[in-house]
Amino acid sequence: MSAILGLVRRDLHQALTQGASWALLVVLAVLAPLGAFELGDLLARDRADLGSLWQVLPWLLVLWTPLLALRGWPEERANGLLEWLSGLGLGPWRLAIARLISASVLGWLGLLMTVPLLALIGWLGTPDIGLLVSGYLGMALLVLALASLGQALAVRAPSALSAWLGALVLGLVLMLPGTPAVTRQLAQHLAPHWVQLLDLISLPAHLTPFSEGRPALIDAGYFVLLAVAGLILQARGLKQERHASGRAPQWLATLAVAFGMIAILLACQRLPTMFTPNGQNPLRAAHDLTETRQHSLSPASRLLLSRLDAPVTLTFAYSERFAADLPQLRELAARIETRLAAFGRQPQVRLRRLDPEPDSDGFADLEAQGLTALSLPGGERMLFGLMVDGPYAERRAIALLKAADINGLEAHVARLIQEVSRTQPPRLGVLSSLPVMGQPSLEQGRALGSWGLMDHLNARLRIDWLSGGDDPARPIKHQDALLVIAPRLLPGATLEAISDYLDRGGRVLMLLDPLPEMLDQPAPASQALKTLLARAGVRSEAGQIVADSQLALPIGLMDGTRALSPTLLNVGAGQLSDAALNLNVDQLVMSSAGWLSPLAPTAKATREAQPSAPLQWLIRGTDSTRLLPAERVYTSRMDPRPLSGLTGERVGEGGLAVLARWPDATLPAHKATAQELDKAATGGQLLIVSDVDMASDRLWRREAADGSERALNANARWLENAIDLLAGSPELVALRARAHQVRELTRLHTLADRQSAVETQLRNDWQARLSARGAEPAEGKAAVAEKRDALDEMQRAFDAELSRQQRQATAERDIFYRELRLWTLLALPLVLSVLGGLICWRRKRLGRRQPSRPLGHQQPSRPLGHQQPGLRSGRRLSGHHQPSAQHSIPGRGGDA
Repeated sequence: MSAILGLVRRDLHQALTQGASWALLVVLAVLAPLGAFELGDLLARDRADLGSLWQVLPWLLVLWTPLLALRGWPEERANGLLEWLSGLGLGPWRLAIARLISASVLGWLGLLMTVPLLALIGWLGTPDIGLLVSGYLGMALLVLALASLGQALAVRAPSALSAWLGALVLGLVLMLPGTPAVTRQLAQHLAPHWVQLLDLISLPAHLTPFSEGRPALIDAGYFVLLAVAGLILQARGLKQERHASGRAPQWLATLAVAFGMIAILLACQRLPTMFTPNGQNPLRAAHDLTETRQHSLSPASRLLLSRLDAPVTLTFAYSERFAADLPQLRELAARIETRLAAFGRQPQVRLRRLDPEPDSDGFADLEAQGLTALSLPGGERMLFGLMVDGPYAERRAIALLKAADINGLEAHVARLIQEVSRTQPPRLGVLSSLPVMGQPSLEQGRALGSWGLMDHLNARLRIDWLSGGDDPARPIKHQDALLVIAPRLLPGATLEAISDYLDRGGRVLMLLDPLPEMLDQPAPASQALKTLLARAGVRSEAGQIVADSQLALPIGLMDGTRALSPTLLNVGAGQLSDAALNLNVDQLVMSSAGWLSPLAPTAKATREAQPSAPLQWLIRGTDSTRLLPAERVYTSRMDPRPLSGLTGERVGEGGLAVLARWPDATLPAHKATAQELDKAATGGQLLIVSDVDMASDRLWRREAADGSERALNANARWLENAIDLLAGSPELVALRARAHQVRELTRLHTLADRQSAVETQLRNDWQARLSARGAEPAEGKAAVAEKRDALDEMQRAFDAELSRQQRQATAERDIFYRELRLWTLLALPLVLSVLGGLICWRRKRLGRRQPSRPLGHQQPSRPLGHQQPGLRSGRRLSGHHQPSAQHSIPGRGGDA
């Protein structure tokens, strides 16, 4: 081992005291971040990871790693050093291992040249450390494999250039079959099983799991096999240097090693499935290395599965034979199998994998059970879906799995498992005087004009329509939760029934709005509603609307122009609390919402020290939140510009949404302690939202011509979270939050938010001036024309100022991006150039001071036992006393 370490020190000393090695490091330090910026769109991806680097770095390593062998075996053979090292009694395996270690260390130094990108990502955002470690681990294994193969080719190459070209061609041969363009071309001329074999031995197929933080044993074993194969060929090449006769040619040995490696990979892929009960391959089981455990089941899923009384079955139908020329589909299938394997490792889940034959009975049965056949360009039909079978003959299906749904796959599957495992779905009672459920149609067989939110809920809940709460067939007592929309329009008896339901421990989501958009006038105040809210410790004024200049959104006017509406609120992360409902929410839109505030205790309650029910505020306002009269807002609903000139009333404590615990009516509050009241309030819950319009279709969704739906914000998701939380499914809320957790480049968002705030302030100032100018009286045609001209001039001045502001923001952003690129591309290369220059200059200076030896001088040969201490110390292998081409070469053998 000491001899190997001495050889490694010798090789590293030679490499790090030569300008060529430092030049290679500088080249990689420039090309790696340049490729990440230009080809990988590092800043445009807006992800705090190195995914853009992993797209280009493997190609750079295929080109760069073979360059490490340029001054290796070919040069030492030409100088006679190879024969001299062999004569020291070091076997070919020691020499091969030492050269592989030294080449790998130099390659890993090349990976350190990407540290500026790592520092940049850490400064711009909060990356996943486990994901970064997994990616670098994959690249380190790639360097090891490429270095081993490069040294194996260099040991028998006639020149350094031929060694580099051979290693480059071999690296490209291993890289290209995994690229989509090459795979599509190969699929047109080769059978599917040959395309799958090429994908098995390609580098990208085994690098992608590392870059995504989900490597398997077979992926790590692939690179180890390549390294071992290169090591075997390198050692055999060194043996041929000493014994050229009586051995098979190197090309024949290379073929034997290649076929052996392919046979091992095929065996690792196919054989384990024959001996496992569920047909799963443990060697292909992904190991989640991410910090957030994004490829493993979350605690919410495990908790949901632990409550199952009987096991469920997941069936993944995937026509693998037709995905040979679709690399994106194969990669998507691998990611889906990783997610499903996490479910399959749980004792409550049975996982199956089907590969049905086209036009077979099994294929037709799967289509009849809800799966959709995907039509391929060649006319073939394939299945790519998932079925969930429960213990009570219930079945749910994901007809066609898509790449856009991969992040939310765990939440979707967990919800389907919960649905098929219940004897009956949760019951949701809906109370509203508005036509939220639509109008029944006998021709269409369904309700027309229903809200999209109701369609979403009706797909997985049992909805009881309680029109006024007085239907004797559906009383308010058997529902798991209630959804009350616009309670100001409900009669007092219905509100009393809701209060009784809360007394029995019920859960209620109440959408309370002083001015719903679909009404012709503001909603009236109700004493019964005030009494109900007072029980929860909340107060809401019927005649006031929330306005906020910071959260205002633009709307289109009848004349074709756009204006900011201070009552159309764009609620962002800054106004959302850290409650479970808000974890997967980034934007909510509310219109003409009311304000909720805590109810001040009365003087009698204060004297009796009555503890108040706990309130959890979910959505709050900003410093610029004001309250405007509802009548004034209603009269300006077609043109909100006059509202910008109103100062309004400042708000106090409170918010736009609150979760209140309902106190127990049987407990005398004036005699109860705070702990007793809190314990008694764990039953009923009342979640109040001060806006009805956020549930209407206009504010949160758009429908395309083909019937597809596009969500404009997170309104529907937030309301679904609220209903799931109240109806007893908090696990689904946590799973949805996990599906939308994305680590972004927060500093870029900070810059964009600052620029957006400046633009918003500009719009608000302009609209205030415009409203003030428009409110000035004008009598006569001349005065009206002059006023109209002044307004037009103000509009043109605003457009010019806005355009200048936008250009300035764009220029500021471009300068910031340019500085990031400049520092990342040039900082480390400059440091390396200076450091390498100093080291090479010092070596040259020391070389001039040492006296030159006579041409014919040769150190006397020593027995092998006397040379071993020199190997341990590294002095004889330091490179300063090695024989040159003019020196006499010691004889072969251990006694040279």
